[in-house]
Amino acid sequence: MPPPTRRGAATDMITESLVYYAVAGDPTGRQAGALLAPPRPPRAVPRIPGVGEALAQARALLRRRVDEAHEAVEAVLAEAPGPFPDVPAAPEDRRALEDHAHALLHTYLDPFMAMVFNGEKSVRLPVSGKRLKKVSRRLHDALEGCAAAHRPVARLAEVLADEHPGCRATTYERVSAALLVLAAWDASHRSPAKHLTESLLRSVERDGRIRLGLFVCPPVDFTRISGDRPELYVRDHLHGSVLSRLAGRLRELFRGLEDAQVEVDLRTLVGDTDEDDYLWYGVPAPAHLDRVALDARREALVSAVAEYLTEEVPSARGSRPRVFRGASLTVQRLSAMAPSTRCRDVYASVLADPFTHFDRRDIEAEMAIMRGLWEPGSYYEGLPEPDDATLADIVVRKFATYAMQGRLLRELEPDLVLVQTERPPLLRARMLSVGWDGTGRSPLPTVDFFEPEDG
Repeated sequence: MPPPTRRGAATDMITESLVYYAVAGDPTGRQAGALLAPPRPPRAVPRIPGVGEALAQARALLRRRVDEAHEAVEAVLAEAPGPFPDVPAAPEDRRALEDHAHALLHTYLDPFMAMVFNGEKSVRLPVSGKRLKKVSRRLHDALEGCAAAHRPVARLAEVLADEHPGCRATTYERVSAALLVLAAWDASHRSPAKHLTESLLRSVERDGRIRLGLFVCPPVDFTRISGDRPELYVRDHLHGSVLSRLAGRLRELFRGLEDAQVEVDLRTLVGDTDEDDYLWYGVPAPAHLDRVALDARREALVSAVAEYLTEEVPSARGSRPRVFRGASLTVQRLSAMAPSTRCRDVYASVLADPFTHFDRRDIEAEMAIMRGLWEPGSYYEGLPEPDDATLADIVVRKFATYAMQGRLLRELEPDLVLVQTERPPLLRARMLSVGWDGTGRSPLPTVDFFEPEDG
């Protein structure tokens, strides 16, 4: 998220020493704010591991059995057409394919077998009775298997229609499939909350697709910050990056949604403003940093992220996208997006009085996390390590930045669901949610990559 162009008086009220003492022990005796508990939905969405794959396999098997039935039926009609109509082409839609399979059974296969197994009046057909019986049984079993695989979707769709009336039947079915995949993938093991469900329903009812968001940390090498060209600390490729370590499990999510035939719009935001929003306030940027060259590298990174997410890579089953194949992919860099007045107000509010929004333990937890980022081989290797007071100021500005970015997401896409890939997830959710209503109690809808922290 880009920083406000000017820091107002409210923004400058917190000094390094005040932040430090507020974390270590507030000399004024002010009480810290209460920790915000994550929302708990009234009704659980079942966690069914591999639900998307199960749906896809059931559909694929039904399709094979339909093709098999077509072959047998057309062989019969080629030599003994009789009163039977021509066989229509098999549709792609799953529900239509099921109806088509039923029609194959009742219009062709069942009458054919009745003709063959008719005692003295039996008719000899180009396809044997044994073969017709096998094809019929296998098609019937595939229909039952497809219905069984989709039963959790149908049950959840009924619940959604009862709790959120007014949408089309196809909307409830698609959202139910999406919720089941998201619930199975979400490492927090929390059932999707009401606001997440409502966001999905609005998106699908309006556009037929769900909207997911993803923050991507830019690949960096701060050991280059003291060189002749410090802007090279922003790398121009994603290999070995934070995203590369997340790619495998992210692919599981998007493959599950593909398998469940849930169309996705993915908005990816490259979080390339951390330095300007909070880090450079405690660790000054190099005086000779070429801002024009840095901006060019950040812009080139947008294309690199898009190519990395969608790059086809070989696998045992053929090529597959590294992360995402869907209806739409948008990649933007935060540094090219001007914050709204409301976003700037959120930043200033958190910075002016962090303990109105966060608990002291939140600040302490984040300080411990960030201190580890200066260890050898970690993210900030190459930068001078700040003292405790400076680090406390950086952390409060980081909290203000995340609150501002959470507000930004709502302004960009009111029905966006964030795929949250940072640790610790519950703390990150509070940081992002404060900008929604000032308290974090109306949280940004998320599904979590990592398991929740204790407490």
